[in-house]
Amino acid sequence: MNEKALNVRQICFLFAAILPVTRMLVYPATLSYRAKNDLVWAALISFAAEFAVIALLLLLAKKTDLTFFGLVQNTFGRVAARIACFVFSLYFFFSSLLPVLEQRGFILQVFYENVSSFLSFIPFVAVSLYASVKGLRSTGRVADLSLPIFAVCIPVLLLLALPEADFTALLPVGSTGAGNIFRSAAEGMNWFGGAAYMLFFLGNFRYEKKSAVKILSAYGIGAAIVLFFLALFYGIFSDIAILQQNALAHISKYATSFTSLGRIDLLFIFALSPVLLFALCLPLQLSTRCAAEALHVRPVFPAAAIHLLLLLFILFFNQSYLEIQTLMTQKLWYVFVVFALLLPALALVLRREKGAGAGGARLKNGRRL
Repeated sequence: MNEKALNVRQICFLFAAILPVTRMLVYPATLSYRAKNDLVWAALISFAAEFAVIALLLLLAKKTDLTFFGLVQNTFGRVAARIACFVFSLYFFFSSLLPVLEQRGFILQVFYENVSSFLSFIPFVAVSLYASVKGLRSTGRVADLSLPIFAVCIPVLLLLALPEADFTALLPVGSTGAGNIFRSAAEGMNWFGGAAYMLFFLGNFRYEKKSAVKILSAYGIGAAIVLFFLALFYGIFSDIAILQQNALAHISKYATSFTSLGRIDLLFIFALSPVLLFALCLPLQLSTRCAAEALHVRPVFPAAAIHLLLLLFILFFNQSYLEIQTLMTQKLWYVFVVFALLLPALALVLRREKGAGAGGARLKNGRRL
């Protein structure tokens, strides 16, 4: 009963290795649309906001062992807790849609250009469906697998790109204006779901001494790597940065050290693809777990429904990435601000005492949300 689905090490690996990779595809070009050479400062604002909310959630984890469901149930009752979980299930599914199309473009551009993107996503949906049924325990395992891949591949790609970067392109600082910098930060919130994930990790890991220091340090390392990546990206592409979708595949393509061997950087980009796959599974896993708790059913049923909807989405919006990106970044950015920052921060005011209904933090079959 006291066994947890996650441990602190795995959460650290998630923040240090898995989430940073998701911010290395379309996110850099999205930031450069408004922030231009100030894209690093726009990203820093987003990282600082997410860091602060995660710190608050770790403070909450230190004071209670309840899950988010248990906290809401203690405060507002079981019905409200189920409604809250259902709403978050919708949010996690919604937040997965743009990354799905983002990786569709990445797969077609980097892996194989002549295969239907719909067919190419069938294996991903199968893996995600399996992971969603298995729950957070599988998230912890893939976090352990992802760190060594990330630790080898990312430094190599950054070092290959470094000689081509002209960091003076980032000057003068603040030239685009504070309004554009903050607006760019807001429009990039689709890629900042870490605090929402942390909200649903509550009660699923054992808080130990210095857990907050370890997790926040890991988050800081991941953030620093992304910020350096963004600086390299703009230092290489400058005024044409907005045209460089899938930045991870482009940033080191001009490396000349290994010209006789061809694009050796592709080996490391291919190796990172499982990490991207695992990252894409995470919001769908949480969407499934929230729906299972809200509807009080086994995870397999909402998992099947969610992934069927995902397949239909890919089928009907296969060629509509630009429209979906514009909708979620320029028009619906506030949805991500509310669910990824505001609501997780407000969890701190929920009742932490273990009341009679605190057992609602667990499913009847023993699995924790």
